[in-house]
Amino acid sequence: MNKLRAATTLVFCFGIAGALLCRFLFGTPVETEETPDPNAAAAAEALAAEVAAAAAKVVPSGRTGPIRREVILMGSSFVFVVDAPASEAIRAIDAATKRLRTLEAEVSSWRPESDVTRLAGRAGIEPLAVGKDTFALLKLAHEIHAETDGAFDVTIGPVWDLWPFRNPDAALPTDAQVAEALKFVDASKIELDEARQTAYLPMPGMKVNLGAIGKGYAARIAVETMVTLGIKRAAVSSGGDIFLLGRKASGPWVVAIDHPRWSARSIERFVAGDVAVATSGDSQRYFLRGNKIFGHILDPTTGAPADECQSVTVITEDPARADAYATAIFVKGPKQGMQWVEQHEGVEALIVDALGLVTRSSGWSKAAPSAPSQSAPSVSQALKPSPKRVAHDRSTPLSELGQPAGRAVDEDSGELLGVPAGSFRSCDEKTLRELAAFRIDRTEVTNAQYQRFLDATKDNPREFSHPDEPPGKDRTPRYWKEYRSPLFLSTPAANLAEFDENTFRHPDHPVVGVDWWDAYAFARWAGKRLPTHHEHEKAARGDDGRIWPWGDLWDRKKVNGGGEKWGERDGSLYAAPAVSFESGVSVHGCLNIVGNVAEWTQEGFVAGGSSNSNPSQLRCCAAKLRRPGFRSFDIGFRCAADPAPPKPDVSKPEAKKPEPAKPEPAKPDATKPEPKQSAEKSPPPK
Repeated sequence: MNKLRAATTLVFCFGIAGALLCRFLFGTPVETEETPDPNAAAAAEALAAEVAAAAAKVVPSGRTGPIRREVILMGSSFVFVVDAPASEAIRAIDAATKRLRTLEAEVSSWRPESDVTRLAGRAGIEPLAVGKDTFALLKLAHEIHAETDGAFDVTIGPVWDLWPFRNPDAALPTDAQVAEALKFVDASKIELDEARQTAYLPMPGMKVNLGAIGKGYAARIAVETMVTLGIKRAAVSSGGDIFLLGRKASGPWVVAIDHPRWSARSIERFVAGDVAVATSGDSQRYFLRGNKIFGHILDPTTGAPADECQSVTVITEDPARADAYATAIFVKGPKQGMQWVEQHEGVEALIVDALGLVTRSSGWSKAAPSAPSQSAPSVSQALKPSPKRVAHDRSTPLSELGQPAGRAVDEDSGELLGVPAGSFRSCDEKTLRELAAFRIDRTEVTNAQYQRFLDATKDNPREFSHPDEPPGKDRTPRYWKEYRSPLFLSTPAANLAEFDENTFRHPDHPVVGVDWWDAYAFARWAGKRLPTHHEHEKAARGDDGRIWPWGDLWDRKKVNGGGEKWGERDGSLYAAPAVSFESGVSVHGCLNIVGNVAEWTQEGFVAGGSSNSNPSQLRCCAAKLRRPGFRSFDIGFRCAADPAPPKPDVSKPEAKKPEPAKPEPAKPDATKPEPKQSAEKSPPPK
């Protein structure tokens, strides 16, 4: 599967005062880097030798401290960090790199002479003698396939090739194509002869791809190679896999699990040593169709991308098993995956489900004790768990989300409605959730209101930006200008859906094609903030747990939803005016809080569904987590605010304040001369 994962990164502690934390940005005494041509192994090895020789000249042989090198192998970036005298560290990294190039030659899926390629060529013909690494990987893959009830399967390749991961613009495979390819998927059919060290694929068309286990295996043999040379403290990172050896002389290894939807944000930071950590996810290799993410991890049962998780992180002793287990748990999904983890001793997992809900296995906190509360320079703030949750949390991914202090609410940016404090039942929870009082816009932010924001900030576009916003960002909504390619416009398909000045730019329609950064900046400019996911849900459903804002009985006439099929019936192909569908008003007075356009929330969810959504997606609690830079024709936002400060009661006369006691005149100091009196009189007070 050429598996690229949601990142698990290593944070390294060192420094004079207890330390600087970085994500493999160590500021180490020497950093050497290889950038080999993956098609030229000999040239790469020569380059490695040159780099190592240069490093040996620069670093005094007796100097200690972590030495870091990055190498491109097996389609991924491998990072070695060795805490040893420089000459010993460089020698160990050289040996490990050479060993991994031998592994790559055997198991590469793109080299014509590799065991993997030749094995596919001999499928259904005869067994093939393979190298020791290939055989060891196939044997381990065979075992894990059985352990995971087929959720991990290295023969998924024929199905994976059908999906457009290499060419995102290609068509999706048909059900018939997937069904045909699934005939070749079953790792239990791989025949292994340990005495002869041969492997056999019994059906022509079968093939294996060891990417989902090979990088963890590579980390293992790299560390084993360095141990034979006397190394006692090292770390190897390969894609989403980390293998940690020992404990650094200057402090613990600190591992950070990156958020699958928010780059440079951590879900968890923990100390570790002599352990393997692997993360599988859909954020590094995927394609989009509309609003749906198609991740590269396929379910061997259905042949379709597994979509119940965003990422899975596994901790266990063996990096190869951690690598494969993370994939299998991702395929199984949050519920079955966590059940599997709890049944297997020595395996712990952290799962982020499709909605961003984080679940940890029962032994996670013991296996992954929290790191010191320090932040890396590239991280604004680690994600904070909700105080209401024990085993689960939804985390706010960005700092500085509150209402801007000292800035008055812009009255023309939308009418605010009050929502009282109290409990309500969220549909994804069994217990009541308490919320403080807040205010929320009656309608979605319109194009006219957004235009006022652009005009007001044109001289200083970043005045209200979030500190993590990408530099040079353009706040113009995507659909305010022609967004379709000239090639598409030259085809008859261009006439199938209208696009004119009023489609996405009508002044009283909700602004769409804006991302989270845009919504955040507008809200702060308006003296407001974005609502939290739970505030949005409470404003939609009230306190009684209703399914839709108007009640529990579906009524398509009360909402702009259903896509084009129902758009023809409700008169709105896309978004309707912000003031519309008034019969579907929520109990707190909000219009179109479900349907019309989905709305950004503080945490990065888009809530409430849109004109393109079905009834299930239009429930009060419906939400999807999106990347902050995501834009769509059916995503907009509304703002929220804290309760208004109480107004002074002008009906009662203000109590007269007692006059302060007059100070006694100071006695003159006989030791000091009296000041000269000015001839000018002080002006009368104004």
